[in-house]
Amino acid sequence: MWAFAGTHLQNIGGWLDPAGAAIIDFTETAYNLGLSGPEWLPKLLRDGVQCVGHGLGLAGLTCQRGAQRGAFVIEQVHVESCPDDFIQSVMKAQLEVPREFLWEMSRPTHPKTLSEAAEENLVGFHDVTRHFTHVEDGLGMSAFDPDGHGVYLIAPLRERTSLTTRERERLQMIASHFGAGYRLRRAVDPPTSSGPPETTLPRRAEAVLDPKDFRVTDAAGDARTCDSIRGLRQAAKRIDHARGHLRQSDPEAALELWTALVRGRWSMVDWFDSDSRRFVLAVPNEPTVNDPRGLTKQEAQVVSLITAGQTSKLIAYQLGLSQARVSVLVSSAMHKLGVRTRAQLVKKWRDFAGLVTT
Repeated sequence: MWAFAGTHLQNIGGWLDPAGAAIIDFTETAYNLGLSGPEWLPKLLRDGVQCVGHGLGLAGLTCQRGAQRGAFVIEQVHVESCPDDFIQSVMKAQLEVPREFLWEMSRPTHPKTLSEAAEENLVGFHDVTRHFTHVEDGLGMSAFDPDGHGVYLIAPLRERTSLTTRERERLQMIASHFGAGYRLRRAVDPPTSSGPPETTLPRRAEAVLDPKDFRVTDAAGDARTCDSIRGLRQAAKRIDHARGHLRQSDPEAALELWTALVRGRWSMVDWFDSDSRRFVLAVPNEPTVNDPRGLTKQEAQVVSLITAGQTSKLIAYQLGLSQARVSVLVSSAMHKLGVRTRAQLVKKWRDFAGLVTT
């Protein structure tokens, strides 16, 4: 959504301040259920502008991307720390830009700059450049669930820019958190709810942990097994370490410790009881993938992420699984679907009716 004047390409370089804690502040905000619906996106952008902004602010939308081409509904828009004319341009563009273009731009994929994306849809991007004249490129980050709900963030850049593999990987880690956080909010506080709660624990959690010793004080459902309890305790310790001194001394290492999910099922969030005592909740937050071909839930989740262009390493990070487990799930899915390569797997998956994967 920015003009692409000039031909100079540069790497972002230094996107993550080695002495700053903003990246963990951003991650904490993604899972902050104490923020109301209207508060969440603005707070996310205020923290995000410190770690993924590049001096010109950050814009974001929550939206729904339908299965049919051009089906795109914007739910909330916010712009943070940008020049006034940029804010006006964003608001005007989101009203005037064809929904088909927004649908195409928000295709589930890895982070990229808009000049990189323009190589795939040059006409569409040139149609938008008339709205923006004071920057030359933008960094786009998206996180969409298979049901089409998601978040799209974009940071304006002064020069045309290309991302290194390492930068793209780290940005995808960040995107996995705001995507998981947005899905979590929709799961624990839906607009309408019917039927009895799945558990009696707060926030529909399946486990409550004491943050002092990481002991599981209560559990329900899938969290009751010894293996699950052990995994949840280990994850809570890793997150606590990431939120401690490591957030200042080595924020990149802290980010790597804090996976978006635990064992493909739970997100870890803070909860305060009536006496203001803090506990850690393990809340079910797995992405729902409706697959008609007999894959297990985790197999379908993994194949869906492969179709979105994610590597096994990043799939492991997003689902909180080991890379070895991801490899097993890929092999199993390929066997069930009768394919021999990942390219064949992606093609077959995209042929499934009703899946938002393209």
